[in-house]
Amino acid sequence: MRPLFRLLAKLVVFRCISVYLVSSWFVPDEVYQSAEVAHHLVYGTGHLSWEWRHSLRSFFHPAIIALILKLLNLLSLDSQILVYHVPRLAHALLFALADLSFYKICLRLCKTQGIADNSFLAYLSSWFVFYCSPRTLSNSLETSLTLIALNWFPFEGKSYKGSTWPYIALGVLTIVIRPTVSLLWLVFGLHHLCYSPNPIRLVLRTVLPVSLPILIGTSVIDSWAYGKPTIPLWNFLQFNVVQGGSALFGVHPWHWYIVSGIPAVLTVQTIPIIVGLLGPNIFRPSLLPFFATTFYIAVHSLLPHKEQRFLLPIIPLMCIYAGGAFQNLKKWRGSALAAMIAVNIGVTIFTSRYHQVGPFTAPRRIMEEWRGPHGKLSVAALMPCYSLPGHAFWHDQLDTLRLLDCSPDLEQLRLPTELDEADQFHANTTKWLTEKFSLEHQNYQRVLMYEKIYESSRRWFETNGWYQCIEKIWHSLALTSSREDNYMIVLCRNGY
Repeated sequence: MRPLFRLLAKLVVFRCISVYLVSSWFVPDEVYQSAEVAHHLVYGTGHLSWEWRHSLRSFFHPAIIALILKLLNLLSLDSQILVYHVPRLAHALLFALADLSFYKICLRLCKTQGIADNSFLAYLSSWFVFYCSPRTLSNSLETSLTLIALNWFPFEGKSYKGSTWPYIALGVLTIVIRPTVSLLWLVFGLHHLCYSPNPIRLVLRTVLPVSLPILIGTSVIDSWAYGKPTIPLWNFLQFNVVQGGSALFGVHPWHWYIVSGIPAVLTVQTIPIIVGLLGPNIFRPSLLPFFATTFYIAVHSLLPHKEQRFLLPIIPLMCIYAGGAFQNLKKWRGSALAAMIAVNIGVTIFTSRYHQVGPFTAPRRIMEEWRGPHGKLSVAALMPCYSLPGHAFWHDQLDTLRLLDCSPDLEQLRLPTELDEADQFHANTTKWLTEKFSLEHQNYQRVLMYEKIYESSRRWFETNGWYQCIEKIWHSLALTSSREDNYMIVLCRNGY
């Protein structure tokens, strides 16, 4: 126990470092499907995106963050810094527990201590896991809970003597949080049933008594929160899978995960994982995690919309197979491990501190220079929709945040040929400013936009009393959208 406790202490420090180091923007869901909703629950301020109007999300994850914010509020500790960072710290600490759980899983599945240590190092050095671990993403919570749950999974089959209900309970919770993780649990669950001495008894006396109260309880809470009977788990699957609604967020070819997604998130770990899978059986752990991963990727490849973050829960399961490859190297093992760590450190520093940092750097600069008798800020973000953090980041410094709307027209309120507001803005910026923004621009003290968009509409802003008041702010070297730019511009209205 003492060595494991020392390891946990080191993992806690490691994940706390990630809270400080990771200061870049990743995806809108990091804010608008979790912390922003929690801020709305506690303080009554916070933008609720269109998914929440259509009951597609469970309140379970935001409710956890809301409890943290409420505690800070009761203790009068809810400053802007703590409101933003404490939920991130909570996610990072949970990931530290998940790290320890994964190490124990490696010890159970790998043939030797050395292979287990190498597999764990391959996972722990992953730039993408480090990059995501402190973020308030449902994918991060889903991954950490999955790893903790697998601690109680009967990998040993009939010879396993421990309790299994904890993994079932946590597994069901992960499905409530991210329904697509059910693909992993389907494979693990079938394995458990196949190797159970009495499958029917397992279902009737363990699976159903554990699962049903959680599913019913979370559905009741969600129905209360939405003000109507609803099951977000079903709504999510119905919209994204049955109706193909995920295509609204972008369509990728079926092979995207194989040729782009997996190599990007695994980087150099891809090589030892493949070698470990194809190498001698003497070094290879159980293939169950591989089968679960393969099924997960195969089904996700059939869905039109794909993202790197969807791969987060399977990264640990793949890294299990890297250990055998390193163990087989013998003479070059140390050099190979050092090279893997060095590459991941480089990618981590770049993505965490220099890539897509504008959405956090710009608000910090604005809050730093906003001093005086003006009260709270009103800001217009004339940028791709949901590319700037909301009230959960600004907290008590913000009165109004104007975002360009890109909600899908599920109610068919627009004409089929009519563009959403964000598309209208980027299609003809000056026209949109003249026809729409001229009626409301005096409601704001600051405007945020990318440099190239500002340069194309500079005359309109100067004519209407706006000027660049802060030196342009670095955003990113590698752009992920044609609507972005390397720098962001902050505009101030005359008199403010």
